[in-house]
Amino acid sequence: MIVLINGRIVGDEYTGCALCGDNRRTGTYLSIDGTLRCKMCGKPWIGFYQEVAGMKLYFCCGDHYKEFRKIIERIITISGKSRIKVISISINGGERTIRIESENSKEISINEPMFNLTKT
Repeated sequence: MIVLINGRIVGDEYTGCALCGDNRRTGTYLSIDGTLRCKMCGKPWIGFYQEVAGMKLYFCCGDHYKEFRKIIERIITISGKSRIKVISISINGGERTIRIESENSKEISINEPMFNLTKT
């Protein structure tokens, strides 16, 4: 599975988080309490790899991992296919468009608010 954000390949610690595209150098700020935090959601930056749909991907925090996993689960439910070839996330202001291409070249698109981080 290839993950693209605004046309840029992401998903490892150098290219950035699979959900927001930020890496430790570009996507963090130091909070008043001395914690390194994600610029997008403000959660503590953990920086870890996790397997999603058979692919080991990098995430900046647990919330971004959970949200990405939920996106994949929704796509699998909608398409009925568990093999994803490309997931392309286009971020524009406060919204994102997620386009998935499955192994059989079927494409699915979802438009949603950028901050859809809900508890699971």
